[in-house]
Amino acid sequence: GIQGLAYGIMLGMSTAVQTVCGQAYGARRYRAMGVVCQRALVLQFVTAVAIAFFYWYSGPFLRLIGQAEDVAVAGQLYAHGLVPQLLAFALFCPMQRFLQAQNIVNPVAYMVLAVLVFHIFISWLAVFVLSFGLLGAALTLSFSWWVLVALTWAYIIWSPTCKETWTGLSMLAFRGLWGYAKLAFASAVMLALEVWYVQGFVLLTGFLPNSEIALDSLSIWYSTP
Repeated sequence: GIQGLAYGIMLGMSTAVQTVCGQAYGARRYRAMGVVCQRALVLQFVTAVAIAFFYWYSGPFLRLIGQAEDVAVAGQLYAHGLVPQLLAFALFCPMQRFLQAQNIVNPVAYMVLAVLVFHIFISWLAVFVLSFGLLGAALTLSFSWWVLVALTWAYIIWSPTCKETWTGLSMLAFRGLWGYAKLAFASAVMLALEVWYVQGFVLLTGFLPNSEIALDSLSIWYSTP
């Protein structure tokens, strides 16, 4: 539930990047796009750090709402391993939207595919070979996301396709931050509401007699078109 909350907020906030950068790209204000991206990176990273507090103390929260002890323990362990992934996700979303506003889609898709193959391998290694268990699965996911962030960042900095839109770090990113924040958080609320209703079902499964089977059934139901 907490992870879905974080995803909804991060994805929602990043839609503001696509809106503002899309307008700047259409108006040929290319340098402004880089400033907007940096502004979003700062804002979303700070927001992710705040949300990480709930990740870290997810166990007491799950117990507070009446979840079973085994669910609370496993959930907290997994959430601890996902804290780095949350921070990486907060950085990736604005960069991905920044590229998408320039109609740069294929390079990101190739990077995601490469990281997916890499992630499958290291997950198998961590869980089945090294027996790191639930925490190992979470940490490998976090590591894979940081690899994706590094690849995307490198593409933005060094690719000739971004030479007009990314001109380096700028202090202008801190100007008008509040105005951009209002737009970003409004976008986050709209998208988060679509995500949270599913997460509400996830929390409710914890109150059923066999929560593991109930959660598996919910996953199958949600994944079926």
